[in-house]
Amino acid sequence: MSYLDIPVPNRSEHLWRYTSWKRVHPTKVDSLPKIETSKVTINGDEIRSTTTEKIPNNDEISRAFLAESNHQQHIVVLDDDMDALHIEVSNEAETNSCNLHIEAKSSGSIMVHITGATKWFGLSITGTIQPNVNLSFGIVNKLGEAATMLRAEDWTIARDSTLEYGELSTGGSRIKSDIRTYLKGTNATLIQNIAVNCQTTRVDDHHIEIHHQSGHSNSSLTVKSACSERGHAIGTGLLSIDEDCDKTDAGQVFKNLLLSPEAKAESIPELEVLSDDVSAAHGAASSSVDAEQIHYMMARGFTPSDAQAVIVEGFLISSFAKMHNETTRHFLLEALSQEIDE
Repeated sequence: MSYLDIPVPNRSEHLWRYTSWKRVHPTKVDSLPKIETSKVTINGDEIRSTTTEKIPNNDEISRAFLAESNHQQHIVVLDDDMDALHIEVSNEAETNSCNLHIEAKSSGSIMVHITGATKWFGLSITGTIQPNVNLSFGIVNKLGEAATMLRAEDWTIARDSTLEYGELSTGGSRIKSDIRTYLKGTNATLIQNIAVNCQTTRVDDHHIEIHHQSGHSNSSLTVKSACSERGHAIGTGLLSIDEDCDKTDAGQVFKNLLLSPEAKAESIPELEVLSDDVSAAHGAASSSVDAEQIHYMMARGFTPSDAQAVIVEGFLISSFAKMHNETTRHFLLEALSQEIDE
């Protein structure tokens, strides 16, 4: 189904409950603009995009829109020639988009850094992790303050493989992310950690789906959001375990730190479990900064704003502190440190 044939999603749908399609479309919802391709470099060298031969049939509106509004695709392959890829996605036109296809053929790390003063950015990522591969993936959103971002990711994890996924989301004014992972093989593992910093009036809406389609698979999702001033963080999660997926172990946790009376956070984890012999858990919690912590730090010379910044940094740093891949962990922690210092 093409984009213009897809009905505009209703706000009653789980995916679009808090952010309407109208708010993230770059023009009018009944139009399909042609969007310029982002500049993409890998380890400092610019790579060319290729024209996709065929637009995949998709009845999900954001994926159809991203594919049809920009037919260019950047293909990234991680193999034995290079075990660490640093990808820069730069966006300076009024509207930009990037379609990345990632093929992990050997173990290593891929780090994606998104920058630019664009007003609207679209990102589509499809990733395949082949059998017996451990991929550590890190992504940092550092777009300009005025940007709206629409993002759709689809990951497939084969047997005996692991995706270690870390994200720092701080850029842009309105963010809509839809991240879906499919664990298709025995002993497939997903470890997903997301840190969100919402300042001023920033709105960040993450929808995350994890689909266990094989038994003896494992997943862990942790989303931590810090909201100050009138920042608004939204996290919706769907954890799905198919039939005949015994011995699956899965869990998801959403934690929100509210730093002002006007800050808001919504967390809605959901479970769909169709197998009996599994372990599945979910949870959500929101709290404000402990006044005693602020007082303790002020008594030792910190200003109130500096004390709050240290507490926020510690809260978000814990998202990445236990990541196994040192290269990816350093990439995310360095980006977070720069964000807090600003």
